[in-house]
Amino acid sequence: MSLRVPWPVQLVSPRLLLRPLATADHDAWLQGFTSRLPPQHRHDGGPHNPGETPRAWFRQLCQRHRRLWTRDECYILGVFDRQTGHHYGHVDIFVIERDDRQWGNLGYAIHNTAQRRGFATEACATAIPWAFRTLELHRLEAVISPDNLASLAVVKKLGLELEGVRKSFERHGNQWVDQAVYAAIQGRWRPPQP
Repeated sequence: MSLRVPWPVQLVSPRLLLRPLATADHDAWLQGFTSRLPPQHRHDGGPHNPGETPRAWFRQLCQRHRRLWTRDECYILGVFDRQTGHHYGHVDIFVIERDDRQWGNLGYAIHNTAQRRGFATEACATAIPWAFRTLELHRLEAVISPDNLASLAVVKKLGLELEGVRKSFERHGNQWVDQAVYAAIQGRWRPPQP
């Protein structure tokens, strides 16, 4: 089973607008990445070299996101400030399996200059119901390194359920590391109260 989800969409929360990137977003996207602070921990990418992502590169990125969307593989939504248009990061929903499982992975990243303001929680709380309703997913997992305290705080605020730890699940450099598995299940998950 593969869905045809309309392109583009706009998901709105009190402070944020979630939508696919468009070529006109290059300046806002680049500003979000280049204004980052130095890495705050090992899961933080730090600032970005603008020379690596000119407009032509960004146009190809937007086209790639649309292909992934059209093929029902991954739905990537930029996170923007509703008032200013500032780019804060993204939420992505990767389809792991359709048919009998209707299973996806929830990912998110917020620039370190915009962290600790609840943007990741607000963005995910907006995207999860859309994933259940429009993408027809039954289960969303967030798989997180146990030392990624900021990301763990987000899933706890979101009310995702801890299901366990997958041992030696992901390679980080030359080392295999554990990953904690949190899940939102349609019909059981409730959005956090504002």
